Amino acid sequence: MAKEQLPVLVVGAGPVGCFIAYRLGKAGIPVQIFEKESALPYTPRAVGYYGATQVVFQETGLYDLVRAEGFMTAGLCWRTLPIDDGKGGKRLGDLLAAQPLSDPSDPVKACPSGLLNLRQSELTKLVLEEALKTGNVKIQFNSELSSIQQGDDKVTIDFENKDLPAVTGSYLVGADGGRSKTRKLIGTPCLGHTWPERLISTDVILGNYVDPVWHTCYIIGTQNYTIMTPLTDPIVGEKSLWRCTVAIPPEDQRSDEELLQEEVIQGLYEEVVSGPRPLPAEIKAKAVYRIHQRLVPTMRKGRCVLAGDAAHMNNPYGAMGLNTGLLDGDALAEALIMVLNEGRSNKILTSYSDARRRVFRYFVDPTTTANKLRLHLASETAAEDDDYLRSLQNPTAEEMEKGAKPYFETWRTDMRAVAKDAGL
Repeated sequence: MAKEQLPVLVVGAGPVGCFIAYRLGKAGIPVQIFEKESALPYTPRAVGYYGATQVVFQETGLYDLVRAEGFMTAGLCWRTLPIDDGKGGKRLGDLLAAQPLSDPSDPVKACPSGLLNLRQSELTKLVLEEALKTGNVKIQFNSELSSIQQGDDKVTIDFENKDLPAVTGSYLVGADGGRSKTRKLIGTPCLGHTWPERLISTDVILGNYVDPVWHTCYIIGTQNYTIMTPLTDPIVGEKSLWRCTVAIPPEDQRSDEELLQEEVIQGLYEEVVSGPRPLPAEIKAKAVYRIHQRLVPTMRKGRCVLAGDAAHMNNPYGAMGLNTGLLDGDALAEALIMVLNEGRSNKILTSYSDARRRVFRYFVDPTTTANKLRLHLASETAAEDDDYLRSLQNPTAEEMEKGAKPYFETWRTDMRAVAKDAGL
């Protein structure tokens, strides 16, 4: 009788952990997910998926499901602060540059064009449901990790709740976010820096008074630089849910609690949100975040492997955080499938670590850093001073294709090609 296969243990029921479980479950590999919270949490987090992430969704059978739950927009732009409209309100600020991800007049926006929008919490719920449908994935809530013991052919975990029995698996995936307990327990630091600003991120119901064409918008020319992006389909003449994330300069010494007072948030909206005054804004969720640029020295320690924010963190400008984590998940799941289903050497997991760290170090980190620093520019001269914004003024099709290439070819890791190159 064949020996029963030990499950892969996934710590963290966020989108990255659930996606890895989904991929492994579809490949017939047993998975157990452990989440410290009592349910899937909701906080104002990521929302947009583009480039290689859409390709991965399509290849793994998720694209149509995500698209059915979400909606499409054409791209993003940079604007000045809103401008007085002469009627007591404010109109959209002047357009400085736009980054099209599809033709805005294209009603289809077939994969992988456009920006596919679905709140992180809704994506997580969808992917977990699909993972459970495989019959190979189980999830346990209220299960905070307390210790990890590694052997030659297995890994065993214990929990803070001592009433829960220890669990043994073949490998452990730490997908438990920026404050990863897995990362701490395996003794891996997350090196880099924390930006001095804080971000107030809110989900807010606003009216859609005009069609801005490029719905996701960076507002520069202020210490409170801002990103506005829709969370539900923004139909002109109707109200919809928007994400408004505003930077708070480091010299502002108010506490997080003070910053989350409704009058403080409404005061920020007065500066950065267009529309009539008084502004009819209904805040549905709010949080204060610190933002980081950090990377672990290795994403693998023995039979424990990290993915997503547990391994690296970057500021949110450019929507590269969750997308990078999902692309980690794509690569790690493929590596584990090769090891567990095909009997390949688990040195492939070290190759995974090396490859994904290179992607972060040489692509994600510098790109997101440049995206953030661009928001500090003076809006009066940004379109002329910044080479990237200048390149978007009248680009040729060839220039646009060249600019998009890294988001498909560099951002994603082909683990089978990596393993072949390493002779594994």
